[in-house]
Amino acid sequence: MIAQACFQDWNSSNGYPVTARSTDILVIGAGPVGCVTALAFARKGASVLLLEGNPRSSHRLAGECLHPTGVHILESLGLGDLVGSGYQGHGFAVFPADGSEPILLQYPDGACGFTCEHVALVSALRAAASRHNFIDFVSSGHALAIAGQRVTFADENGQRRTVQADLIVGADGRSSLARASLGLKDQRHYVSSMAGVLLDDVQLLHEGFGQVLLGGPGPILACRIGPSKVRLFLDVPPGRMEKDQESLHAAFEPALPEIWRGAFRQALADRPIAWASNQRRSRAHYGRPGLALVGDAVGHYHPLTAVGMTLGFMDGYYLAECKSFSDYRRVRTAQSGAAELLANSLYRVFTQNDVASLALRHAIFQTWRHCPVESRRTMRLLSGEETDTAQFHRAFVRVLVQAAQQVLQDSLLSMDWKQTARALKGFAWWLGWLATGEAEMSGEDHTDSVAPEKSKLKKVLGSLQRLQGTKWL
Repeated sequence: MIAQACFQDWNSSNGYPVTARSTDILVIGAGPVGCVTALAFARKGASVLLLEGNPRSSHRLAGECLHPTGVHILESLGLGDLVGSGYQGHGFAVFPADGSEPILLQYPDGACGFTCEHVALVSALRAAASRHNFIDFVSSGHALAIAGQRVTFADENGQRRTVQADLIVGADGRSSLARASLGLKDQRHYVSSMAGVLLDDVQLLHEGFGQVLLGGPGPILACRIGPSKVRLFLDVPPGRMEKDQESLHAAFEPALPEIWRGAFRQALADRPIAWASNQRRSRAHYGRPGLALVGDAVGHYHPLTAVGMTLGFMDGYYLAECKSFSDYRRVRTAQSGAAELLANSLYRVFTQNDVASLALRHAIFQTWRHCPVESRRTMRLLSGEETDTAQFHRAFVRVLVQAAQQVLQDSLLSMDWKQTARALKGFAWWLGWLATGEAEMSGEDHTDSVAPEKSKLKKVLGSLQRLQGTKWL
């Protein structure tokens, strides 16, 4: 078989008897990432068995935005019609909490993203997989166990079948059977809850842009998913409010544009709220030879930046392109770090309200407004087009310097030393996060590349420290 010729070093567990059948590739999970992975391998001529244990999983609250890199992958798989059936996205419009003018962040070079209702996207991808001559799609195939290169699953009649595969792909999400079979620790951390509210007959404030609105208990992401439908994703921090219609209305309506508020009240009255859990797990483990993980099974984080599905598509696409598991792990580790760092940092900046984080948020907004180069860099990092984590580190330390300088100026005017002490402590936390916290997942040392910016930041913080007379750092 073609896959056996191209992927001989995937299989590290030979010798198992085939009790039912064999296949080149077995993909567990037929969500968007699983379908794209199956189509990417089938395009190479591999025989693919695609299993989906819960056909109604597509009706849940999940990703509906795709960055340009993910759009390019769909088009390369011959799915241009699917892209054309959705809604073009040119970037994001960020609405600060102070009511100032929104900040438009556009994809560079005229690139376009894509938005589509999740159930429609999954249905179209499953239909494409079903039509492909090299893909056998089992729509009620519930994976039960993995032993070496054998997968046992139950079909729609409850009959157990066992299949041997040269390569098993775990595209089965956060609670992945494939990941569990590797003996990996779960390592998921709860971040917040997400409430999905569908608005009828409203226009986006900037059509063609995802909208990020600040000023509520948590950020709000809005995107168009139909001719007259806009989905709101409301971030509900833990312990801040009850999860009911009345509480959501009271907490989030003030952060919404006036022209959306009537539709928001109507949506809460007419439909049940769709809920999802926002979790974080670093993209540190990609599987083993013979069993590769893709998408949320690798890792995931807060969906504010809507990058999860794009990274999952890149996982599946490059898995089919790479000659070995070690190549796949190396390529995707290098490619994923920058987007993960940006997503985690932006969510923290937008939700933490300490002195340093507020100053950092203001500095980021000022940079986006007045520095087109940095705005483009942000969107290249966010979309997965720019994969160099050093680019993120340099840009982030630069805005840290800008934020610290502003706090220094304010301290000289106000003489509020308690505020200065809190700022020093906050900036120290951000430096620690960058140096030893979530930044470790990149696996790279960028000490030299950001040394000038860090040196400048330490000088500014040293000035603050001398003014205040504390020893926080």
